[in-house]
Amino acid sequence: MDEMNGAFEEKKRRKGGKRLMQPEKAAKAAKEPRAEKPPRVPRETSGKTGKVVGIVAGVLVVAYLGLGAWASASHKIYPNVMMGDTNYGGMTEQQVAEQLKASVAQAKGRDVDFVLPDGTEVAHVSLDEMPEYVDFDGLAKHIYNVYGCNDSFLTAGAKYLRALFKPQDAAQVVGAAYSPDLMENLVDTVCDSINCDPVEFAINVTEDGKVSVTKPQDGRATTDTAKDQIGVYLNGAYLSGGDPSEIVLEPASEGGVYDVIPAQEVDLSAQREAIIGQKVNASYDKETGAVTPGHAGVEFTLSDLESAYNAAAAGETVELPNATVETPDVTAEQLQKVLFRDVLSTYTTKVGGASGRRANVKLTASRITGYILNSGETMKYGPLVTPFTAANGYSTAPGYLHGKTVDMVGGGACQASSTLYAAALYANLEIVQRTNHGFASDYIGLGLDATVAQGGPEFEFRNNTMYPIKVIAEYYTSGGKNYLKVSLLGTKVDDSYVKIKTEVLETIPFTEEIVETDELAPGERKVEQTAYTGYKVKTYRNVYSGDGKLISSTFEASSNYKARNRIVLVGKSAAVTPTDPATPVDPGTTTPTDPTTPVDPGTTTDPGTTTDPGVTDPGTTTEPPVEQEKPGWLDTGLDR
Repeated sequence: MDEMNGAFEEKKRRKGGKRLMQPEKAAKAAKEPRAEKPPRVPRETSGKTGKVVGIVAGVLVVAYLGLGAWASASHKIYPNVMMGDTNYGGMTEQQVAEQLKASVAQAKGRDVDFVLPDGTEVAHVSLDEMPEYVDFDGLAKHIYNVYGCNDSFLTAGAKYLRALFKPQDAAQVVGAAYSPDLMENLVDTVCDSINCDPVEFAINVTEDGKVSVTKPQDGRATTDTAKDQIGVYLNGAYLSGGDPSEIVLEPASEGGVYDVIPAQEVDLSAQREAIIGQKVNASYDKETGAVTPGHAGVEFTLSDLESAYNAAAAGETVELPNATVETPDVTAEQLQKVLFRDVLSTYTTKVGGASGRRANVKLTASRITGYILNSGETMKYGPLVTPFTAANGYSTAPGYLHGKTVDMVGGGACQASSTLYAAALYANLEIVQRTNHGFASDYIGLGLDATVAQGGPEFEFRNNTMYPIKVIAEYYTSGGKNYLKVSLLGTKVDDSYVKIKTEVLETIPFTEEIVETDELAPGERKVEQTAYTGYKVKTYRNVYSGDGKLISSTFEASSNYKARNRIVLVGKSAAVTPTDPATPVDPGTTTPTDPTTPVDPGTTTDPGTTTDPGVTDPGTTTEPPVEQEKPGWLDTGLDR
């Protein structure tokens, strides 16, 4: 009872009761519960937990040892040892051999596809092509030695647990027992299918006049270990009955069998700019002497190109919608067959006068011969023959300065330009610029001459055919006389030919002036200046078909030739009565000698060698002096 009462009093004290005999000691007693350290209880709990852990650990050790002993004694394959879709886990060595034999039989007639990560198939293999296995027992033993429960009970448990949570691929060890050398050809075929060069971007005009676009695709190159890996893949599929039927090939960066060869990056805008434009025919390379291919005229929008490009698969070639293509009229193959095949025209003029003049004509001919004009190009005569200086090889010969006959360097240089002009007319070529001489020339017909002087005027014509043209200028002597022959070589596409019609609108007669002089004996006469009749002329280009029908008649040019009076010096004596000049005969409308109608289309006969088709002045000799050749008329310049 006393103990109970004491406990009751103590309880009351803790609750704040007032019946305390010794407050000070009671206060100390009130602090005693706070002095108790809570860790005492955890120490008691920790001890219990340790006992539990020890018990569990012991159980696990016993279980592991038991598992190891059981696994080691089972003589079976560890769990989750896979080959394809076949699980060899739990099989004995004999069961493995039987399963291998059954899987191989099942694989017959099955196929395996090798694909890229995007699903693109790169190789297809029929498992019937795999070499026959003959030693299934040996292969089973090899698999058992690697994955079988034949270890000590201490390590067998660990291997069993690892296989239980991490499946093993038995195909990785099959190659050691079944050498890839036995299926070398099959593995090489698969590797060859994997290897490929990058497909670069391309944009081309197709033969049927469309525009095609090829999207780039990266290339692939098998690694040094690819053959071994491919052999493992094939063995696995073969020994698992044809499963898996699809094997995904990863790049080397992902542990796979090939390195990626990146294709070049593409600037679609720049590619478009490089191909669009006008059509260009095949042409002749003047430096190499080879035919340069032309290209089609192409037009399309950048947005159409981007749409087609984005929609295409890598490596795919697609047709570009809404593109327009204009194919060239002359291809390289066509041009090669007909290059300079035909004589388009030939014109010949007689060369007379002093040796210096003849030398100048010969020199200018040598400087224009061999000149080539591609389709659409022009030929300017002046830049090829000037400057008219002694340093440039020219001789002194009669020419005209302000209408007066004087000796000058380069006299006669315009005979080649006039002969070339006539040849261009008869070849039906476009004349860009041409100026007639100040006086009618004696070596060529009215309206057929062309004067050139340094600084202008200029003679220029254009090749308006579809094929290149070559100029051949030949200076030659025949029958004791000298001639200049200009031929234009090209390609005729029909049998048409040209005639030049000359219409004389006005004839301007000259007069004779008598000048008395003390330098001559009384009554003695001397011609100081030869006379020329003036003319106003129009020329027309008439084009005829091969059967002689007029196709077209077009105005070609107006030519105005000045008249020049004859000046006669007479020795002073009795009064002299001037003689009346002969009245010039009006040439009227004439048609100069024209080329003979071609017999064979594509060839042209010589338009005619002019013995001296110029104009003979009334009152002069029937064959005027050579200095009457008038290469040009400038009020402040030089005529040659």
